[in-house]
Amino acid sequence: MPDKRSICSLADSLLFDYIPKKIGNVIDKNIGISEDIRAVVRGMKDETLLVTDKGAYIIKKGKCNFFPYDEIMTGNNVSRVYRRGRFEILLKGKERVRLPDESKEPDFGPDPAANVVNFPWSKAELFKRAEEILSIHKELNDARTGIPRSSKHKEKDYMWELMREIKNLNEQLAKLKEEKE
Repeated sequence: MPDKRSICSLADSLLFDYIPKKIGNVIDKNIGISEDIRAVVRGMKDETLLVTDKGAYIIKKGKCNFFPYDEIMTGNNVSRVYRRGRFEILLKGKERVRLPDESKEPDFGPDPAANVVNFPWSKAELFKRAEEILSIHKELNDARTGIPRSSKHKEKDYMWELMREIKNLNEQLAKLKEEKE
């Protein structure tokens, strides 16, 4: 787990991209006054990612789609398809969309899914930063609501314990084979 100071600074960080007036109007209509906006990054063709303390919003074609933290899974959200970037909000219970294979499938343009923001690859760093802010607020939400989460350290210790046990069993088998011979 990272240092508490780094978590606090990341949780308090803000990321704002230039937002045109029509997207600003959509944000004003859909975001509650009690919500704290943490990141806003504009993608291609007026697609926008908005991260708040309550969840994430994707604005696409004038429609605002809300994804609360209880439905979001953390993971690798930023990917590249040809010369374009793709930010996908991973949702619990929904299969991740398979990306086209460059060598076999032609590019049919931006992904129309409601949980995906398409962006020019030049903005990849902004979307990676938004991904960090989204994941830390997801963790904070899980901690507040009491949702259990697995620890990488516990999983690592468990794997080492299994490896030791397998090694001991292999040694016991080797001894048994020696005794038989």
